[in-house]
Amino acid sequence: MKKLLISLIVSSFLFGFEFQPMGFTSAGMGGAGVANAKGSVGLYYNPALLAKHRYSAEISLGVGIGVREYNLINRIDRLANEDKLSETIKHIADNAPVSGSNIASGDNKRMEDALKQLYALSQGNGFSIQPTAEFAAQFGNFGIGVFGEGDFTAQAVIDRQHLYVIVKDKDNGGYYYYDPKHDVYGASSKEMYEKYSLEYALDNNLTYLDVKGIGIAEVPIGYAKSFNIKNSTLSVGIALKYMQGITYKNQISIDTNSDELEDSLKDNKKTSSSFGLDLGLLLSADKINIGLVAKNLNSPKFKFYDGSEYKVKPMVRGGINLELTNWLEFAMDIDLTKNDTLIKDFKSQYIGGGFNIHQSWFSIRAGAMRNMVQDEEGTIITAGLGLGLKWFQLDLAAEASTKTGTYDGQDIPRYFKVNVALISRWGG
Repeated sequence: MKKLLISLIVSSFLFGFEFQPMGFTSAGMGGAGVANAKGSVGLYYNPALLAKHRYSAEISLGVGIGVREYNLINRIDRLANEDKLSETIKHIADNAPVSGSNIASGDNKRMEDALKQLYALSQGNGFSIQPTAEFAAQFGNFGIGVFGEGDFTAQAVIDRQHLYVIVKDKDNGGYYYYDPKHDVYGASSKEMYEKYSLEYALDNNLTYLDVKGIGIAEVPIGYAKSFNIKNSTLSVGIALKYMQGITYKNQISIDTNSDELEDSLKDNKKTSSSFGLDLGLLLSADKINIGLVAKNLNSPKFKFYDGSEYKVKPMVRGGINLELTNWLEFAMDIDLTKNDTLIKDFKSQYIGGGFNIHQSWFSIRAGAMRNMVQDEEGTIITAGLGLGLKWFQLDLAAEASTKTGTYDGQDIPRYFKVNVALISRWGG
């Protein structure tokens, strides 16, 4: 027992893969699940919850999709469609050194706007699609399931030194600086071209769109056991899981249309497998439950096609659940690790919670969550609704951030997720 506690505490100072809301309860309660997701999805949130099941058996099937957008999609679409970055630079180079030749074609205005988009992207950006899927079954203190989660990401990498319009005349080998504001050319040099030119950066992959992703399917088998300690109960759970990962990695042109990002993920993929270990604790006293879980304690590794590795580092989360009445509960979770995402320099460490009003035939949930180390999303509002009989229930949940971005002239949440699940329970 002492070694188990030491492992959980030590892991809390490491970095881990992002903890994605999974299943029908957590997504509507601000992501909280470590102390309250009793039943089949407890296998994912905290295997110790298998010892605190409300029903003798439960089966759940669910799918979800989350999208995180930060300062990217609208800008690369402008670079591809309105600003026509590559085409505009080529036309400017073909017309060098004739000043005043680009006003009629609009190259100077497109180039001015393109530089604004590139400068804005250099301040930070990212776009990710995060699908989830789960099939889980709980029978007494045992659990088995199939959980899938993914993080498929695009991020613009901008070399901030190479943001000057210096072009090479392909016919005479000369180099020219172009001022789009005044539509004027000036003489430059090979040294300045290689040191500062945007054209050079695009041709030599110094500025590009980095596209990568990882999808992990895990098949866990879990068990939990409870021990009486004075006026409380300590439950200990373990989940051993087979894990298969599919990884993608590619670098494409910065002015690639966002509709083509999905196609780029199909190239350069690699499949590899590993094993994982999750450990959990749950302390229960009266109507209070306190949970702690450490996932992927052994740091499973998966390979990219180029031979590099992706390590799923341990993540640790704590939670509390208050059973206020027999029909009302409150739950809150907090990440104890700063968790990795595939967006460079973007970490996730969430705190969130919410309320659940539940009867035998319905459940209404509401809550909120917030990233404690990044403020790009603001507060994420969550809600959920479950309807049906105990043996067959349909559950819907949604999450949306208060901060918005812009796509195609419309404001959209910087983060949103929807989840749908079917649940069937037996016994009491």
